Amino acid sequence: MTRVDFYLGGEDAVRDGLALKLVETAYKHGHRVFLWVPEDEVSTWDQKLWTFSDVSFIPHGLEGATQEPVLIGARLPDSGDVLIPLMTDPPPSVTGFARVLEPVGGADAEKERSRARFRHYRRQGLEPAVHNLP
Repeated sequence: MTRVDFYLGGEDAVRDGLALKLVETAYKHGHRVFLWVPEDEVSTWDQKLWTFSDVSFIPHGLEGATQEPVLIGARLPDSGDVLIPLMTDPPPSVTGFARVLEPVGGADAEKERSRARFRHYRRQGLEPAVHNLP
């Protein structure tokens, strides 16, 4: 069964920064990650993964690549190891993924959107977990 985890940052947390940390953590634990982003943000996220850390590197590529442990794309695959969805709308179905990691920034609109996503996953029969980050 798919495991869904929401990671809540503090009041000053930015979703994109949390997402980058989640990608790095999942990669370091040996997971293959799909970062699901809007089409017009694919190259931006590619750049963010190149530059977000001075002391580490996350091997990544664009959707369609086969060897990279982290892929970035706008077309949601049917299955995979770890999904980090950064689209406005939640994924229609995540049952083909082992895990879904949902970063939640501190902005009120972000929190409200995450509540709707939480309910969406519950309607799919999943029981999301919530983790408060420092």
